[in-house]
Amino acid sequence: MMTKFLIRTALGVTLATMALPAVAQNFSNLPLRNPRQPPEGYISVQSGISISYPVADGDSEEQQEKALKSFYKIAAGSCATLLDTIADACEISALSSNSAVNNLDNRGTRLSINGQVTMSVKLKPPTAAAK
Repeated sequence: MMTKFLIRTALGVTLATMALPAVAQNFSNLPLRNPRQPPEGYISVQSGISISYPVADGDSEEQQEKALKSFYKIAAGSCATLLDTIADACEISALSSNSAVNNLDNRGTRLSINGQVTMSVKLKPPTAAAK
């Protein structure tokens, strides 16, 4: 009985000491734990986009699809605009959108697309951005 206890204790201690190097790692050397955190030397830039279209009678799903495509084209162009102005590098890191059909004040039905595009941006050096 005592032998079984000693064997289990020795095995437990051995396993614990084998795991010690993994526990002692420097966690700052591990990959990013937050996928929304920009890489070293980059900043996060967010743009809000709102689009409103009148809704004609007919296939509202087709109209919503066209509106969402317009939203995504604008979002995709956001990096190009930053690269033309203040950025050396740009990558979309997050994108969200919402759509709603409203008839406010009985002025007619409108399809609204609202969203956010988040980009990881490496800024140009100050002298290059001023040109």
